[in-house]
Amino acid sequence: MRKILIAEDDYYIRDVYKEIFELSGYEVTVAVDGADALNKIKSQPFDMILLDVMMPQLSGIDVLRALRGMNSPVKSTPVYMITNLGQDQVIEEAFQSGMDGYIIKSQVTPQQLVDEINNFFANKAAQEQKVSTDKVQ
Repeated sequence: MRKILIAEDDYYIRDVYKEIFELSGYEVTVAVDGADALNKIKSQPFDMILLDVMMPQLSGIDVLRALRGMNSPVKSTPVYMITNLGQDQVIEEAFQSGMDGYIIKSQVTPQQLVDEINNFFANKAAQEQKVSTDKVQ
């Protein structure tokens, strides 16, 4: 079972995402703000981290920068930003900080978010399989 951290300060959105990911077979941990997310990231491994951009304590981009700066295996954990901000500057800053992808919340349903994350893992598995096959040949 894949473990996912959802860092979202809006309790309604957080609960909806938690429920839909659990129904889709994920083990879900939630964080209520950026500082809470960073503490949970330091205490246990995750297969994926979803970070809201605008959160109290630390923004999602602040958490992403801290995560990418860590000298540990969590440094390479895939991170998607979930936001209602479609501003190119924010998206560019997140990509430069090491984001793997982003979702604009107002443009997708919770199920579409799960589908996007499932696709990410499927693509990652296919790439790993190809690399493994290429090494054998």
